[in-house]
Amino acid sequence: MFTLGIIGRPNVGKSTLFNRIAGRRVAITDDRPGVTRDRIEVLTSWTGKSFKLVDSAGFDLKEDILKKEMQAQFYKTLESADFLILVAESSDGIHALDEIVVEMLRKTGKNFCIAVNKVDSAIKENLMWEFYKLGKDVEIVGISALHGRNVDELLDLVTEHIDKNEEDIDEENEDRIKITVAGCPNVGKSSLINYWLGEERVIVTPIAGTTRDSVDIVFDYNERSYLLTDTAGIRKKSVMFKDPIEKIGYFRSIDALRRSNIAVCVIDACRGINEQDVKIISEAWEANKPVVIVVNKWDLAAKEGVTVKQIRTQVNEKLQFLANPPILFVSAATGKNCFEIFKTTDKLFADFTKRISTHTVNSVLEEALAKHQPPAIGAKRLKFYYMTQVSARPPYFVAFVNHPEAVHFSYKRFIVNTIRKNFGFDGVPIRLSIRKRKSIFDD
Repeated sequence: MFTLGIIGRPNVGKSTLFNRIAGRRVAITDDRPGVTRDRIEVLTSWTGKSFKLVDSAGFDLKEDILKKEMQAQFYKTLESADFLILVAESSDGIHALDEIVVEMLRKTGKNFCIAVNKVDSAIKENLMWEFYKLGKDVEIVGISALHGRNVDELLDLVTEHIDKNEEDIDEENEDRIKITVAGCPNVGKSSLINYWLGEERVIVTPIAGTTRDSVDIVFDYNERSYLLTDTAGIRKKSVMFKDPIEKIGYFRSIDALRRSNIAVCVIDACRGINEQDVKIISEAWEANKPVVIVVNKWDLAAKEGVTVKQIRTQVNEKLQFLANPPILFVSAATGKNCFEIFKTTDKLFADFTKRISTHTVNSVLEEALAKHQPPAIGAKRLKFYYMTQVSARPPYFVAFVNHPEAVHFSYKRFIVNTIRKNFGFDGVPIRLSIRKRKSIFDD
């Protein structure tokens, strides 16, 4: 698929332009430089032509570990894109780093243009003339990413290079399983995704909070398509909300969980399940998402004497609200059991989307009622008329009775457990509503 890459120095408005073209706020934007660290991708289109849009870390020449990893992402964008937009800032004029990047682009032989940003009025158009010094072969467009000025002109220029035979790819492909990888900082979320992809797709460092954005990646494995989302490590709100960027990253992580089909919650095996792990997993469960518990760094934990039984005991004690969740013991460093996660997510997705016929549901309900009669209400007995599944994702059942207010939560739990026993749904949240059956005599 045609790939459009956005590159440039830090804090020139790359992410703002990315969000403008994407048509929604995908990348985090802030006045501080270096906010974007990983490559962020989204599928979008312009005048009927679909393409992959990529935002990259700002290019600079600093030597610290995080900057080096960010530059690796910049070079990956340079390598993978079919067309590149170099974003520069009008008020700064031609920066030395802009000249370096232009020379790099010429050496790649790829098509590119320069978007001179913050040209938000006709008066400021004079500021862009300096950029013509970069060469007659360079296409230059003065834009305002914040206000959308001339972005349509920029996209018209880009889409001229898209092959007319490019297939239109539906962003909301229903067959694609959306998996969000969530957890505390430094538990190995990004390492796990990099192992799946076979490349350093997302930045991994020992520095807590390296991942800030939620990074979406399309991935195919065993003839099945997935949308993987790497999220920022979720810490306590009292800590994350002190930094506005971390605060946005927190909400992006929670939103990613809510948009997903499956939540892969990663835990550090050496540390065990802590309070924050429980909160993250409960966020996914309350959003009605199936949960896979992935115990990472198992190679190190095994050497320290941690046992499978200890971890399972912690799960049973601290995560009682889950319904027999799948637990996998993996090592993103060695690759042990990493691809077993997809077998588990495939099964969970099948249950998450499964529908049971009303006849089958009622056969099971009748059998359950015969074994455990509903409680009496004074002189009357609570009566269940029938039950049906009204939707999936998650499975949602509705039971019709004569007195809904009399159904105790413990009896609702009995019915849900009966559904699980007969139809599976291990690790999948089930919704159950109790409603009053409307009488023919009701107005």
